[in-house]
Amino acid sequence: MKITIQENSNARETEIIVVCKELTSELEEIISSIALSTHTIAGSADGEIYFLPLKDIYYFEAVENKIFFYTKDRTFESNIRLYQLEEKLQSTTFARVSKSAIVNLKKIKSIRPDENSRLIATLLSNEKIMVSRSFVHEIKKKLGV
Repeated sequence: MKITIQENSNARETEIIVVCKELTSELEEIISSIALSTHTIAGSADGEIYFLPLKDIYYFEAVENKIFFYTKDRTFESNIRLYQLEEKLQSTTFARVSKSAIVNLKKIKSIRPDENSRLIATLLSNEKIMVSRSFVHEIKKKLGV
């Protein structure tokens, strides 16, 4: 792989162009990491609005018509619907794992089979998230299992 960096003082914004013979899973992971590092999401906690980098978020969850997202040690509420988040996060390492949750695949420490063809994903924070059977195939594919 060849990396070329061109500095241009007249550039209005940073632009990354990937020229490749084939879009491999390795390249997709690099592109996803870049997307994660440059995007933030707004969430409220304790009466304040915070802007958090996507890379710090472990998962999003819908609970009683509210959307929450979780970092290593905090919980935030979001105004964005889960289906909107899924669309926004399409080209990142986030993936839908159930009707009510979207997980950052980079924050998964391990997975194990569960009853009824489901999976249990253990996150780096040691929280356990259930992967519904309708999402198991796609999650395994994205994790390379």
